[in-house]
Amino acid sequence: MANTPEIEKQFEDAIKDPRYDGTRYALLCDYRYFSGNHAAEIACKEEFELPIDQWGIKEVEVGPFFKGGDETCGENWEWFYIPCPTEIFSKHYGPEGDKAGQRPLACQVEESGTLYYGTLDEMTEKMKKFDRPMVLFQL
Repeated sequence: MANTPEIEKQFEDAIKDPRYDGTRYALLCDYRYFSGNHAAEIACKEEFELPIDQWGIKEVEVGPFFKGGDETCGENWEWFYIPCPTEIFSKHYGPEGDKAGQRPLACQVEESGTLYYGTLDEMTEKMKKFDRPMVLFQL
């Protein structure tokens, strides 16, 4: 079945729309140094005007758990936080979002400076520069 001229025009218009340029965005976290102080959560609540039971980013606690060795040594314990972007965050900062390409408030207020946002390619390259575990969320 052939496309009508109207459908072809809609398709051409969609391709020209900058929201459909194929750019993918990502959130990168160096979780070993991420503060876990909930600033990213609060920033999203403010930025998106979210009620108390909704999140743009939800910080998830991992640990504490003992890895072995001397229990009195802090290096032998695992305990960190990971900022998990929700669908609400992805809707705004993903490829078709109204804030796509803009630096999220959550990244600006994170005092440890370990939360990064950019294109998927940029964040993948940035991650390669570190020699420690990180987490990358494609939006």
